[in-house]
Amino acid sequence: MDKPQWGNPDNFSMVFRCMKQKDARPFFEKGRIKFGTPRSWVEWEKEHGNGRGDQFEGTLATFNIFDVEHAVQVIKKYYAAYNDMKLLAKYYTAYEDIEPMLVGNRCYLKRKSDMDLPCLCLYYLKNSMFPCPNTSGTHTLHCDIPASYFRDFADNATPEYVNGLLADDKPAVVIIKDYPAFKQRLIEKMLSLGIRREEIIEIGVSYIDFEQFGESGWWDFGQRSPRELAVKHIRFANQSEGRFIINTQRSEVRKMLSAPIEIGSLEDISQLCNQYFYDGIQVTLQVSVDEQP
Repeated sequence: MDKPQWGNPDNFSMVFRCMKQKDARPFFEKGRIKFGTPRSWVEWEKEHGNGRGDQFEGTLATFNIFDVEHAVQVIKKYYAAYNDMKLLAKYYTAYEDIEPMLVGNRCYLKRKSDMDLPCLCLYYLKNSMFPCPNTSGTHTLHCDIPASYFRDFADNATPEYVNGLLADDKPAVVIIKDYPAFKQRLIEKMLSLGIRREEIIEIGVSYIDFEQFGESGWWDFGQRSPRELAVKHIRFANQSEGRFIINTQRSEVRKMLSAPIEIGSLEDISQLCNQYFYDGIQVTLQVSVDEQP
């Protein structure tokens, strides 16, 4: 018998957000949200290592600097000054603000303006993380949230180190149990602030093995700006991330979202856990499966 599969494996209704206790309390009590930017996460890796930080955020394409053939190919595609594919504009998009990042012999192309877009990151607890029942009725399902997820957002601190911190600086997790309600409140608040609905992008992150083609390999993720912000190295797959990206070039919106916004208390739809889950946690879920005709 074939192993049962979820009809919608990427669907979810519950999300997590890791932060310090001093930020978790106002998030839980007032819905206070601080947006980050991909550029800030690049800088975070430089100072603290990868996990919460990621120097490869926002990569459109990458190539070995000695691979002239493919370097020319992606440069022609993404650099407006060199783009000669005007007739294929539907498929190829060139930008005026491409910035290269060199790491060893590799060059990573990014779009400068996208690196400063406000983003909100969450952990998606997907159907596919739970075993799919093969019979009708009520089932109790379990899945493990890996220790590496919680350690990433505490910069791999040991429990002993965390115990020595002030309470405000210790890790916490907010579990949002009713994601549709959270999403509705967030979007309504942003609309009330003058952010256009089309500027609000909700997207799940895809994880790709950047090393699969070796040191001399090249690849083009083929994403139209700003959806390259939802492509990350497979090393981060443990974070099961989804993002809200505020895709706007309006300076007044970016400035406004550089400060926290408040969407109202989340106490009715979430749970605050002032705890460092150094060894990960197990989530238990009850589901009812109808008998198939």
